[in-house]
Amino acid sequence: MIAPVVLLLIGLLSGCSSTRTEYVQVPLMPIPMHLLADCLPPVISDTMTWGDSLLLNAQLLAVIEQCNLDKQAIRQIEQIR
Repeated sequence: MIAPVVLLLIGLLSGCSSTRTEYVQVPLMPIPMHLLADCLPPVISDTMTWGDSLLLNAQLLAVIEQCNLDKQAIRQIEQIR
């Protein structure tokens, strides 16, 4: 007599354990505009000395480095998506 009651209770309890999976769209994180901005080179003057040329090279390398950092940040954002 106890066995049918126990089976009935187990059946009722297992009916409550089913869950429904619902997927929710996650909004995409926009890429900041400062990362998408053009990398502008410094202005090159018409007359330069050797010292000016060295300074220009240093400025150009700084611009390239900043562009590479921006691209790296964009890649990290894309990996998170």
